[in-house]
Amino acid sequence: MTSTLRVGSQSPAVKAMQQQLAKLGHYTVRVDGDYGPLTKKAVASFEKARGLRADGVADGKMRDALAKAVAPRPLRVGSSGPAVRALQTRLQALGYYKSTIDGRYGRATKAAVQAFERKHGWNVDGIAGQRLQETAAKEASTVKKPSWQTAPPPPSDYRVVRFRGVRVNVRTRVMIERAESYMKKMGLGKKLSFSQGSYNTSVAASAGTHDGGGALDIRILGYSSKNADKVVKALRMAGFAAWRRGVADPFAPHIHAIAIGDKRAAPLARSQVAEYFRGGDGLVGSRRDIHLTSVGHNIGRPVPNWAK
Repeated sequence: MTSTLRVGSQSPAVKAMQQQLAKLGHYTVRVDGDYGPLTKKAVASFEKARGLRADGVADGKMRDALAKAVAPRPLRVGSSGPAVRALQTRLQALGYYKSTIDGRYGRATKAAVQAFERKHGWNVDGIAGQRLQETAAKEASTVKKPSWQTAPPPPSDYRVVRFRGVRVNVRTRVMIERAESYMKKMGLGKKLSFSQGSYNTSVAASAGTHDGGGALDIRILGYSSKNADKVVKALRMAGFAAWRRGVADPFAPHIHAIAIGDKRAAPLARSQVAEYFRGGDGLVGSRRDIHLTSVGHNIGRPVPNWAK
């Protein structure tokens, strides 16, 4: 039987209850395991929201309702959203899910869930209930996260999608999202925006580099030169051949990037990647990459292992 907690109680059970109330938005102060006036207020708020007697006492009925409210809902084919994305991420870290993390519970996600169930000797139904979600989260938390160097290769997914106003393939989108995660660690939390995407033949000045996949021109308005070069570094860490333009060339300021290894890249874009590995700037004339000098803040050419 679930015990009753009230003002004056001090225990791990109170701390766990505070965490549950915080998860639902009823408790917003420090979780300390001390059942004081603020905890009582949070309990009463939850009770009122659930149609229970709002007396601020955490009896068995209230605590059971709270446990049910915070329990993750079962996920199955057709489910979508952040919970599915989190499940896919955890199953991928554990080696069960090998497809694109897209927040959609389809056949690939079901197959990964079934493999996880089979591994643990559970009923294999492909439905991710509370136990599976919590176990996957616990096991994934012990897996050492790969650095940018040892990150897995992006998916070979060449479906063309709209992404922040431009066309790219899914592979490129995944790589951009990785670059933004590296930017965030550098103190740059802003999302990237694009002046030109892939599969675009309308800009003559691009000379065909954007005709195929993996090509992007990134806006840098509002960035200092130092921060713009941090963006270039993050892009390189994610597997792009990338350069800041408008420094030693006639172009307007922007960052030009080509996804390394893109099977749909235009011939000239592939030539730029080759030039990148030779230490050049990817432009006609084969000038030296500014980012290997102080002009480009000496960010070097960090290349993830999969792209070498």
